[in-house]
Amino acid sequence: MTKRAFIGKYMKGNWFKLLCILCTAILAVLLNLLHPLVFSFFIDNVIDQQPITSPIMQQIVAHLGGVSYLRSHIWIGGIVIIAIYFFLGIALFIRGYLSGRMSEDMCYHIRNDLYTHLQKLPFHYHVSANTGDLVQRCTSDVDQIRRLTGNQLQQAMRSIFMVVLACVILFRIHVKMAIRAVILMPFLFLYAYYFYLRNQKAFKASDESEARMTTVIQENLNGIRVVKAFGREQYEAKQFDRVNGEHRDITFRMIALLGAYWSSTDVICMIQIMIVLFSGIFAARSGELSIGNFMVFVSYESMILWPIRQLGRILADFGKCSVSIGRLLEILNEKEEDLVSGITPEMKGEIVFDHVSYQYEDGTSDVLEDISMHIGAGQTVAIIGPTGSGKSTLVHLLTGLYDYTGGSIRIDGNELRNIQKQYLRQKVGIVLQEPFLFSKSIYENIHLNHNWATREDVERAARIANVDEVIREFDEGYETMVGEKGVTLSGGQKQRVAIARTILNDNKVLIFDDSLSAVDTETDKEIRARLKELQKQVTTIIITQRINSAKDADCIFVIEKGKITSSGTHEELIHQEGLYRRIYEIQSNYIERGEEDDRDTI
Repeated sequence: MTKRAFIGKYMKGNWFKLLCILCTAILAVLLNLLHPLVFSFFIDNVIDQQPITSPIMQQIVAHLGGVSYLRSHIWIGGIVIIAIYFFLGIALFIRGYLSGRMSEDMCYHIRNDLYTHLQKLPFHYHVSANTGDLVQRCTSDVDQIRRLTGNQLQQAMRSIFMVVLACVILFRIHVKMAIRAVILMPFLFLYAYYFYLRNQKAFKASDESEARMTTVIQENLNGIRVVKAFGREQYEAKQFDRVNGEHRDITFRMIALLGAYWSSTDVICMIQIMIVLFSGIFAARSGELSIGNFMVFVSYESMILWPIRQLGRILADFGKCSVSIGRLLEILNEKEEDLVSGITPEMKGEIVFDHVSYQYEDGTSDVLEDISMHIGAGQTVAIIGPTGSGKSTLVHLLTGLYDYTGGSIRIDGNELRNIQKQYLRQKVGIVLQEPFLFSKSIYENIHLNHNWATREDVERAARIANVDEVIREFDEGYETMVGEKGVTLSGGQKQRVAIARTILNDNKVLIFDDSLSAVDTETDKEIRARLKELQKQVTTIIITQRINSAKDADCIFVIEKGKITSSGTHEELIHQEGLYRRIYEIQSNYIERGEEDDRDTI
């Protein structure tokens, strides 16, 4: 999508509003230009009794009772001025109201499209993207468009109409004076345009520095537990001071450029006003220009100088908006993940990995290499291995979050790539080691996106996950608010709530990605026992570091450095040399020492 297409898309349905804004802007300018002419008429033609040369004005004056009547009822001029300002106020209100409606409507649709598009982008995009920068684009950059369409656009229209119509009127009154009145305006306009071109880079740099600052704030608040636990408050404050100072310096340079522009254009405008005042005074003294027309020139000079000067700021805001649209298009032009194409076969849960390999897009070597395994429908398998061996990557392949770069993965004989991803993720449930809970009640977190589930279904899932009793101990039970990301729950409680949420799905494949790591061994054993009945018709994959969690599996796969080094049952693997046996011996000795310590204490 180009910037032009972006504007066209989000202006759709708002063109009539824009036309009305244009009309009210012209009306407001005409009314603004009219009241100095009324003053001029009453001074020159009513009070000073100079002849009326305009046939139209002659007819209007005749309808009002003639010049003598107006001179003896001078208050009529005041009523006319009041009426002009009354209708001017109505025109300005309509213009502002329509501009506000148009800008808010545009930004409403932009925000919705951005948020929806971000939801549909592939997982690898979010892994590499900077969250703070995305937040800043969805807020500050969209707000920049809102400010432009809500205020600066109508100001630009007003400035253009004001300059054009005022110049036409001035040249009709007195050509020589009109030339003197606009002699510096072309230079002022060119200077404003140069300022716009010169400072686009400064605006973009300020925007990007704000995004970096937002990222630091967002990361710090998300990781506040780690910050507190490791006493890194001072360090984090220094980190923020650095990016905050960088943002201050970059933004100050932009403000300095704006200050230079405003001060220099102030001088130019004052010189232009001085030219009009001095030349107008001499022209009025010589009788070349009437007092009323002199007042028109003085009034119009301010009306047209400041809008031209303001064009610099408006063009600058157009520059900022152009940068913001470009940053939004960087998101919107990212290719969405295809969630709806593919087959939706009946799924039983048989899984085959056939010489599967995977390499990250920016990587140089395979994270997984020549992985082959067969998991029968309804079986429970465990995958065990050291940190960084590729266990989690393996399950991300199975859920379609990553796309394998070599080999084949088949579910019930169907190639994984050919299965609709939305359907696949409905049938393949995963409980992560660090589950995400929303700032809602415990009930809402378990019931999430399961509109069909009843209260009894939610409580049954909680009992299976061994968290029902814990929930009932809270003052508000299932209605207890868990706080942002579940910060009010312990790690084990969060994991069990996440397990309950996953159990509620109609999964044919259930993956536990080290999702029992935060619970004690006794609770782990109870959860596995309660899941056993459920798992009869569900293929279960357990990613774990615990031998106790893996030993009851039908088959255990040991993975090291992206390769499967051994497989078999618990009894088979503990009699083989290798990683599994070493882990078993270490954990068995640890348990034995713990039991001896308990006996000594007793």
